[in-house]
Amino acid sequence: MNFKAKYLWRQFLDQTGYFSKHNLTPLLIYAIGLIFLLLAVTIMGPQKIIQYLYTIVGLMAAVWLFSMVVLNRNASFYKDSVVKVNYMPVYIRMLPTIIFQTFIFVMFTVLYSAFTALVVDDWMINIFSLLYYTLLGVILIVPFICVFLTVETPNLNKLNVLVFVVLVLVVPVLYLPDSIPGVLENILSLNPFYYVINSLQANAVQIAWSINRLPHDILFFAQIIFLYLWMLEFYSKMKFTLYQFRKKRQDV
Repeated sequence: MNFKAKYLWRQFLDQTGYFSKHNLTPLLIYAIGLIFLLLAVTIMGPQKIIQYLYTIVGLMAAVWLFSMVVLNRNASFYKDSVVKVNYMPVYIRMLPTIIFQTFIFVMFTVLYSAFTALVVDDWMINIFSLLYYTLLGVILIVPFICVFLTVETPNLNKLNVLVFVVLVLVVPVLYLPDSIPGVLENILSLNPFYYVINSLQANAVQIAWSINRLPHDILFFAQIIFLYLWMLEFYSKMKFTLYQFRKKRQDV
């Protein structure tokens, strides 16, 4: 096993070690969502529980994407030693948090569907579509993690709350796509976060990927190519920013 593989394995196992309260916060949120779903199963009929499942999967998908950004920033500035991009690339340092949080999210999404199946007598989620859209979410979030690593502000906690609120408002968590004007829906659907989260929601209620969604996939990957081309240019500047940040902390 080479050095990078050993690093990834060790850091994956250490996710509950350093910053454990932060790293396990998404797990706690997913568990609370599962408890509410279990309560809903006892009082709601099949139609209502499906709507509830749609909403909760969307909310947890937003938590998943957001947590990968925030927790990677925490890890990158944890005890100066973590910000040593000279021996381990930044993109490799992102992977343990991404893998850990993604594993938890997929596990709870399957659990949500399993408990819903007790009421609707049908296993609605498509595992292959779930893994596909989850992979799209991982690909999408990497450039935004890079951007967040360079943010310097004394009000970071307030910024985190604001970013999460905006994320929830621009994706179909608090509303159904059919409940908003068609023009607004078309505009919002151009947002790649909208596509990933809405696709995860739809897949949870038995609308898996099909060839009809291919145009949306083409648009998504076109946006991703643009983001990654920009990130290649931004990456060297980001490493310089991390070095400068570490230098400031050492001077202090």
